[in-house]
Amino acid sequence: MSKRLPKTIIGFDPGTTAGLAVLNLNGELLLLKSLRHWSRSSIILEALSIGDPVLIATDRAEAPRAVRELAQSLNLAVFETGKEEMFDNKISIINEYASKRNVRIEDEHQASALYAALKAYNSFKNEFRNIELNVERKISDFKEALVDEVKSDLIKGIPPERSIKERLSQTVAQSFDANIVEQLRKQLLEERRKVEVLALKLESLRNELRKAESKKPSKETGIRSVVSFTPEAIKLTSLSQVVGRREKDFSELLQVDVFTELTSKKAKSEVSSTVVAAETLKGDLRKIFKALSSRGVRILILDADSIDDEAVKEAAYHGLLLCDIRSLPLEKHDEKLYVRRSDIRDFLNRKRNLLTEALIERLAELSSR
Repeated sequence: MSKRLPKTIIGFDPGTTAGLAVLNLNGELLLLKSLRHWSRSSIILEALSIGDPVLIATDRAEAPRAVRELAQSLNLAVFETGKEEMFDNKISIINEYASKRNVRIEDEHQASALYAALKAYNSFKNEFRNIELNVERKISDFKEALVDEVKSDLIKGIPPERSIKERLSQTVAQSFDANIVEQLRKQLLEERRKVEVLALKLESLRNELRKAESKKPSKETGIRSVVSFTPEAIKLTSLSQVVGRREKDFSELLQVDVFTELTSKKAKSEVSSTVVAAETLKGDLRKIFKALSSRGVRILILDADSIDDEAVKEAAYHGLLLCDIRSLPLEKHDEKLYVRRSDIRDFLNRKRNLLTEALIERLAELSSR
């Protein structure tokens, strides 16, 4: 039988650099670290690797959004302080704990996470002690009764080893639910399998692009392979230069669907390419991204000032990558708009980790429902 993971309390301080502290239910520190470039999935994996979380704690009077989302993914309650604590009071509690346990705290993120976990633990500390005393008393009573029964069985001719085994199997419950642990393992394995499927799909797309690239262009098309200095082939660097048109495809370039204003309705009915460019997005971004994903779109090109971190994460959640037009420029040939397949391949390679992390977060969220 594999070793049982301890039940834990997680202290989490989100930010550009996140702090993570994990205590067991005896108040012992199992993990204290800072994480840069973190994601919800990386925090979940850190927490599950060393314990079985039962509570998420914050040092704020009201939990930040990132803390609530982490708790939702793990299907756990959130502990809030109820009021904003004075900084001196926080430092006093943290330093006292660090001194007794010989703990080294490296930065304020770790300090905030540890304070949150300690505050949560201390709120249950007295009740935990009462539980320990009650369990010890019941175990003592049970021990006396068990010894008496085993002695009685010996008189009846039953070997002590057999008697103890039978008595324990009848009366002692398992200290943890093995079915739940096994179910969690299966869920994690299924998530890893789906990530691998995504990786295979990305590789399949790359293979398709390579095959299309290898085809020779038709002589009648009149498209130049070098476009930065010819009148017929102008590289666009702003979507304000673009008008919405969809023309026939060419072998060495991928045609782009372009919109001056993109709505979820247009995304559902007017999109045909796997790459779309839009000067502006109108309406609920989530609905637009969902509609584009359902049409097989993988890349949405926008002006730089239209892209923020929240939009990038939301798009990736739907399997869609947002791209600054300067990173994946459009090319204009005879009033038709295209993007180079080699540029697409390079962009997908750079953004593969973003899609993978978004998928893990989505799967973790679904598995908690």
